[in-house]
Amino acid sequence: MENISSNYPLHTLFFEVTSRCNALCDHCGSRCTARKKDELSPDTFKKVLDNVAKNFGTKAIMLNITGGEPLMRKDLFEITGYANRLGFKWGLVTNGMLITDDVIKKMKETNMSTITISLDGMKKTHEEFRHVPGSFDKIVTAIEKLKSSNFVEHIQVTFIATKNNILELPEVYRFLSNLGIDSLRISGIDPIGRAKENANLMLNQEDYYFLFDFMKRHLNSPLPVIWSCTHYFGNTENTLDPTGKKFKCYTGIQVASVLSNGDIFGCPNIPRRKELIQGNVLKDDFCKVWKKKFEFYRNPNRTKAKQCENCEYWKHCKGDSFHTFDFETKTPQFCYKQIFQKEASQKKVEEVTYETIIKQLVEKNGKMQHYTVEPAKGEADKTVIFTPQATKELHGSFHYGEHHPINLYEQQTALVGNKLGDIFLVKYVFPTILYNRAGNMATMDDFCIKQIMDEVSIINENTSRSDEVYRDEYGLVQFLGFAHSHPGDTEIRFSIHDTENHKDFVKQFGDFLSIILNPQKRKMVCFSGELCEQTKLILLSK
Repeated sequence: MENISSNYPLHTLFFEVTSRCNALCDHCGSRCTARKKDELSPDTFKKVLDNVAKNFGTKAIMLNITGGEPLMRKDLFEITGYANRLGFKWGLVTNGMLITDDVIKKMKETNMSTITISLDGMKKTHEEFRHVPGSFDKIVTAIEKLKSSNFVEHIQVTFIATKNNILELPEVYRFLSNLGIDSLRISGIDPIGRAKENANLMLNQEDYYFLFDFMKRHLNSPLPVIWSCTHYFGNTENTLDPTGKKFKCYTGIQVASVLSNGDIFGCPNIPRRKELIQGNVLKDDFCKVWKKKFEFYRNPNRTKAKQCENCEYWKHCKGDSFHTFDFETKTPQFCYKQIFQKEASQKKVEEVTYETIIKQLVEKNGKMQHYTVEPAKGEADKTVIFTPQATKELHGSFHYGEHHPINLYEQQTALVGNKLGDIFLVKYVFPTILYNRAGNMATMDDFCIKQIMDEVSIINENTSRSDEVYRDEYGLVQFLGFAHSHPGDTEIRFSIHDTENHKDFVKQFGDFLSIILNPQKRKMVCFSGELCEQTKLILLSK
């Protein structure tokens, strides 16, 4: 084998076998349609494969077949079969709607090793986003058949997070877990291609934090969650970003593509600009182009903008991803500093007051009664307000005021709501799993915490579909703390063990609430923060 040495070894090669597609996705960077355009013949793709195999070998290169929708080509498996015979490992990127029994048979015959299928929400949301009625059920059936055929090394589903579907992500995750796929890959929608016309779908800081939290909570889950190679999110030399990895854009460095018209290119997602096209396989040798061209791609300052000149993040960000760089204005369309620092400073100005919260609750619930617990000493810096619904749930969970057989052992509930400056607004209270409990003792583990976080996700998914009384403008709710009982004659005070647990939760979740109550004596007290300081507690009821 003739060897062409290079400082830039090719690891990923995309074949965009067609620009035709049977969907009209709102995020499509290539603006694909069903209209037929010029496409390379199978023989042309085979010549490229011969060239790559001869000069670079096949073992270290992953061949990704993409489009458009690759399965719209009737001769697709002529190309992949040839790649397989040469020794290339190949995978397919598809919307999954054209996968039939016959297609699966050909996939198996040509030794497809991986497949990536798009699913962008549950049925209604996915089909509105892709503009193909009935597509959800076809995709699910295809995944089930691929699983039962048992020859694919890795079945991956990709989820493009948008304003319209982000809260469905946990539901999608649970649904996919039951299908037995191998991984879920998440990307945020980017302002490229058709998505530029759908600015209402773009994510903000709060949305990204929701995604980061989802990633962290599923690090060790049975279904792995993978973050795409999208953007810089704040890593330093010693600290990984919230997605768990450092950012680097490898287009033109380790990644290349042959487009459907033969153009030799970087990642297929980047703008199809003339200066970025490095040649065409109809007249140029792909391997020589890879070795001798791609200079612009390999320039470390390739996406440096004026706003980057004195930026403290440049060393790690390098102007962010190539596919969202605006070559007309020479500015990044996605900038960590602008999104995460600018929005953070704006949020500090928007303080929510006690009066605002009470006024809104009165408008929704009418005249209310209140039960207030003041700190034993001094004035409290923080206030905890229970909505009438949350108060009802708290009293019901602990059988408040009764000697009930259940409440004579320790119990625990999760407190969920919004942290609004120095005010905690508790909206939901639900019992938590305890794997051991007795009269004055209860224990829990990481599984119990996971169940709580899953329940918080379910609440956030369904709030928009709930009764009006559960909705407001305060955004996503979060896990705020615990209420647990000291039943019978146990004193209402923080034990040494309670204090240790509380401080551990503060480290894990930030500012944290711990309510201790004795249901039989109708007494309770609330602590917050690292110093376990008493807070003012207001329980509203109708």
